[in-house]
Amino acid sequence: MVSRSFLINKGWHIAWLRPFFVGIVLTMTLSMVFPSIGAATNLVFWTTEVSPERKVVVDYLTNVFTLFHPDISIEVRGEDENTIAQALARALKTGRGPDIISCASDLVVSFDTMGWIDEALSKTLLEELGKDRFYSGALAKITKKNGIYCGIPFNGWVQGIWYRKDWFEDFRLEPPDTWSRILEAAKTLHAPEKGRYGILVGTREDAYAEQVFTHLALSAGVREFSSEGTVLFNSPATVETVKLYAELARYTPSGPQSWRARDFYLQGKLGMIFYSTFIMDDLAVPSVAADSLTGDHFEELDGGEYDYRLFRNTGMVSTLTGTQPASYGVLHALGIMRHSDKDKDMALKEFIHFLFTEEAYVTWLHMVPGGMLPVLKEIADAPAFYRDAQGVFQRYSRRRVNEIVTGFETLQSFSFIDGVLQPQASDVSAHKVIPRMLGKVLDKGISPRQAVSEAAAEMRDIAGGEDDIL
Repeated sequence: MVSRSFLINKGWHIAWLRPFFVGIVLTMTLSMVFPSIGAATNLVFWTTEVSPERKVVVDYLTNVFTLFHPDISIEVRGEDENTIAQALARALKTGRGPDIISCASDLVVSFDTMGWIDEALSKTLLEELGKDRFYSGALAKITKKNGIYCGIPFNGWVQGIWYRKDWFEDFRLEPPDTWSRILEAAKTLHAPEKGRYGILVGTREDAYAEQVFTHLALSAGVREFSSEGTVLFNSPATVETVKLYAELARYTPSGPQSWRARDFYLQGKLGMIFYSTFIMDDLAVPSVAADSLTGDHFEELDGGEYDYRLFRNTGMVSTLTGTQPASYGVLHALGIMRHSDKDKDMALKEFIHFLFTEEAYVTWLHMVPGGMLPVLKEIADAPAFYRDAQGVFQRYSRRRVNEIVTGFETLQSFSFIDGVLQPQASDVSAHKVIPRMLGKVLDKGISPRQAVSEAAAEMRDIAGGEDDIL
């Protein structure tokens, strides 16, 4: 087994490299004494982690694996998430497709509907890895209606409400995990005359507004489509969600606001903010937070120093309850492509088991601390997880991390309902139907009911179907 310290710290320190160099010498010596019999089994691994700093980590892990498995070679290819589907279709036509892919779970499910995924091997590997080790919501995102698995959950991020625990304690407020508690806290904390705002929701017609609305809507049981493709959006639950959103917008800093308004939170001017776990490093590391501590982005903000107290005074809830508990986020999964090569089956098993070892898995997650969180329950309790090179997780307690990652238990989305992928949901998002609906209510004074009805009509135009709930 390769040195844990080397794997976890990615070789940033020369002392951690020594076990690796010893491994190289031993492997080279053994390969000379016991030369490999036959050609190596070659695996082609496609991943959507394409930035140079992430590619270094992926290459590093595959090199470590092949070092200790000289009978297996791995060719890594980066593909942009927006074009991987087209690239995969072309590659499969020429017989040069990958053997394994790492990408968003919805893409893996989509590839399975095309008949490209090896469902039997996926099931075998999940059973070998232990299905009970995964958060149930993550498993559900790669489970079809008939109960068949079409991939292996790998990592992801969740969205939540990050809030000022100290202010909540001062005003005797409960954590903002239900609609009523969110609204009460927003009203109570909002005091713009004192430079303090209750909450941030998106008030610009963009993706951030859609993400905030989606989280609230899922907690009310809102659906865009049925599993058969019928438009269900025009419902009382959707109208109530839009009403709540419009009310919360009253306690948001003025002007069209988007994710950039996290500056208000990091400068101590905001009680609550909807944000993904990508904010974890901003809260924990002064150099990362620096971009949000200037007065360059908002007239209301003068800038300031990093507040070391803000980190410990911040709480987070990832599961919200309206009429039902729901969390929102993105899951990445591994997809195993169909083939008829038993040697590749064995090699794929070896490689995937390696990726889920604590050492390799944590190294992968540390590519983006906060942006890649574990879907294996035990990792949040592993000491190695808290030793990322940036020092982000060192500041987070196990309790706090577990509170965040348990959002994977109730992970939902509009795009995957009852085990059926809804590709229409991606089209709806691309056409900005939801941000435009919110803009009509917030900026043009259109009633929530009318705005929802018009949005549902747009969905029918985009994807077909009828809605007859209202």
